[in-house]
Amino acid sequence: MMKKKMIPLLAVLFLSLLLSVGCFGDKPLQATSAKGEVYTMELELPVSLGSQSKEIPLNPQLKEFLRKGQSYMERPTGEDIHMVEVVVNTMNTEAIEKKYGALAGEKAQKFYGDMGKALTDSYVQSMSKAAKMTNVATSSAERTIDGRQAMVTTVNCKMRGEDEVMKVIYLYDNEESWLVAIAYPKEKEDGIGKQLEEKIIPGIKLVR
Repeated sequence: MMKKKMIPLLAVLFLSLLLSVGCFGDKPLQATSAKGEVYTMELELPVSLGSQSKEIPLNPQLKEFLRKGQSYMERPTGEDIHMVEVVVNTMNTEAIEKKYGALAGEKAQKFYGDMGKALTDSYVQSMSKAAKMTNVATSSAERTIDGRQAMVTTVNCKMRGEDEVMKVIYLYDNEESWLVAIAYPKEKEDGIGKQLEEKIIPGIKLVR
């Protein structure tokens, strides 16, 4: 009689343990990095980023204020996440100062704020079109990450009939801006979605 009671009890305890550590296919986080011209971004993800970046065209409206654009892209196989992309824009600080004054000044900082919103909106729009997203809804919130002002935009949508979530994190910096986009299935909200909010996003660092 004791043995029959013990089996279901052990099963319940094992199930509770799996839920508490976020198993069921969720891959463990690992340290990875992406290198820009000024900074190296360090973060933890379920996948590692490729060691080589791809140079990307500069935004036509902001071209005079940017020196270089780079992208690191991964489309992992598996169920945790569907895409990770890191986009780096190295600033032409001389051109910004010439037009808007000192980088720490009000006019220059307003320019950086407007640019961050423009780059984020442009990225979300281009991804929505490329991935043929439908039922797209976005919301943004200001945060502080690694001591820097940042904006986190959450995109909820449908892709190929499935519910999808994409987090777009934009870090402001006078010398180099960083955008990180991570897409995952909505059903993974309690796994990778929770890890993003509690560990991955707060743990992002820019190191010289």
